[in-house]
Amino acid sequence: MKIAIITDMEGVAGILDFEEWTEPAGRYYERGREFLTLETNAAIEGFFAAAPDAEIVVVDGHGPGGIDPWLLDARAQLSRGWGVYHQFGLDDGFDAVAWVGQHAKSGTLLAHMAHTGSCGVLEHKINGISMGEFGQCAAIADFYGAAAVFGSGDRAFTREARALIPWIHTAEVKRGVNLADGGDCDSEQYRGHTLGAVHVHPTRARELIREGAEQALRAFILNREEFPPLKLEPPFICETWHRANGFMGPHKETRRHGSDIVAMYSAKAEREGQ
Repeated sequence: MKIAIITDMEGVAGILDFEEWTEPAGRYYERGREFLTLETNAAIEGFFAAAPDAEIVVVDGHGPGGIDPWLLDARAQLSRGWGVYHQFGLDDGFDAVAWVGQHAKSGTLLAHMAHTGSCGVLEHKINGISMGEFGQCAAIADFYGAAAVFGSGDRAFTREARALIPWIHTAEVKRGVNLADGGDCDSEQYRGHTLGAVHVHPTRARELIREGAEQALRAFILNREEFPPLKLEPPFICETWHRANGFMGPHKETRRHGSDIVAMYSAKAEREGQ
């Protein structure tokens, strides 16, 4: 049993904003890395409780990096710096994939620190289906034959995950309170748009994640047929709408590939607008 855990920072309990908590120059960046790594360790503990012989690879998916290797559970491996970014460090060797610290996609109501790749993205679709970072990664995992089994993050993320993959198990560690989608914001304005939230205490969040991860993997081991593939069908078409950003106006980019969703992300973009 080989499991990938995809990590991000913005969906972690106690992470309060972008500037101070998720960026290397921030006052609390190192504390944020600690919070993320301990939530990841909680998922690792749950997975090993369900499958003591599992192989677990933690894929650090946060832009500047979020996992502290020294604090990471010694039973897990750490993946960072893969050659093709949109591969998310995945290949066809994984049985299951999970997410820790995941946030909702851009424009989501009642979400905390919601964005898709960056605050400059307004909307992202694959084959006409709206997807954030979770959805993109789930589609790639599915392309390689790995089942999506578990995810933790804010309430809006857990709802987004279950809407796309109803059988996934989730753990909610905070909830956003923003009531507007920020569709009229430029990139800089949107960074401050979804910062209101109510957080579970970090210790309790880890308990929820450990329990949820163990339950998810036990269910997967018991009956894999309850975790069917997402199965997006080729050809693959990716459409991304961008917000105004400095001197760049709103625009749309489209990428295509006839058979390979990873290669689609590396394809030359067709641009519409400024």
